[in-house]
Amino acid sequence: MVVICVSGIKDILEDSRRHKSDNQENNREVLIADQKSLQFKKSKWKDLKVGQIVKVRENQFFPADMVLLSSSTPKGICYVETKSLDGETNLKHKQSHNDISELFPNEADIITMQGKLVCGKPND
Repeated sequence: MVVICVSGIKDILEDSRRHKSDNQENNREVLIADQKSLQFKKSKWKDLKVGQIVKVRENQFFPADMVLLSSSTPKGICYVETKSLDGETNLKHKQSHNDISELFPNEADIITMQGKLVCGKPND
């Protein structure tokens, strides 16, 4: 009985910490493309919808899967740290597709872009 009670209390504390951490992440600011004003507007991660265009700045944390459309570096290259996902501290090299980068040379073009992304189902 004591073991079950201690285990239950431990689970409650862990869930409480996770809930608090989730709220902090969900309330962080993000820049989301606004097609009406042709600018990026501040919003919260919890308000992000699938398909919206997001601007991520250098050293900014982002808690979502994304497709890289463009980068401010030459050849559309960026580096992503996935330490919180897989424990690896080395930076992973990512590059936007050349055709996409060339189609959208500036922010206003990216904000007004419309398209459809087709990809495979998740796998291991």
